[in-house]
Amino acid sequence: MELNIKDRLYIPVILPKEGTFREFNHKKEILRKIEISDEERKRVGLHENEENGRIEWDIEKDTPTCIDFSADELTYLKQACEKLSDEKLPDDMWMVVEKIYDAAVSQ
Repeated sequence: MELNIKDRLYIPVILPKEGTFREFNHKKEILRKIEISDEERKRVGLHENEENGRIEWDIEKDTPTCIDFSADELTYLKQACEKLSDEKLPDDMWMVVEKIYDAAVSQ
């Protein structure tokens, strides 16, 4: 699955805050895979704007990263997306949820 920085920043927010030990392990592995390296942070200028607390980066330098999730991880991501169906989220977050859900369903 190709994910850009915004996708990778939203995924931890999408994932459930609690679950079984198995789900915890899936979550931990997903978070490891989507981690933004120090090198990547420097390349895109990822930083927190001190005035408004927002995370910012140069989107022109943001190239999607191909991340391979296992079938179990995709199932976990799909379930996480389904649990959000009645939540109120910003449109750009729904776009990430839809992207992840569609990839998980097409596995």
